[in-house]
Amino acid sequence: MSANEEIVCPWCQTEIVWDPEIGPEDECPHCFNELNDYRSIDLKVKQTGQPLRFDEQEYVDADEDLSLAWDDSDEPLDKYGEKVQHITDEQEEAPECSSCHELLLLAGDEVVSEASFTPVIPKTLGSAFLTGPFTLNVYVCPSCFKVEKILSDTDRLLMVSRIKSE
Repeated sequence: MSANEEIVCPWCQTEIVWDPEIGPEDECPHCFNELNDYRSIDLKVKQTGQPLRFDEQEYVDADEDLSLAWDDSDEPLDKYGEKVQHITDEQEEAPECSSCHELLLLAGDEVVSEASFTPVIPKTLGSAFLTGPFTLNVYVCPSCFKVEKILSDTDRLLMVSRIKSE
């Protein structure tokens, strides 16, 4: 592998560019997975009409073709990726996943009521900078399915004004 070669981590799907001075990494700098062949297998997908089944005593050689029931191409994954891209394009804001760096999909809003939220009162301010009710935008990563919540635009502005005015 040359020092300038780019590869994709098989675990987090992050593109890794080698530093020519340091050389290839032994592990992914994002998810810390080992980048050699250890713990990595290649699965080939082809249509059989039968669901994939493994017995407890059956062992699968990593070089064998494994069959999944629905697929003879990457079509379902391609459709998924295309739909995810369209959804992302429709969003005003698409933050990056903190785990795998994919763009997050806005799933909806969560309203946190005054009864379910106990604010902290910093000594510096003397009052809470965030009080209920407030709204959180709920995002889901289409790659690793991590859920992240971000304060809504309205409540961000309200928080900033409360901190500035104190």
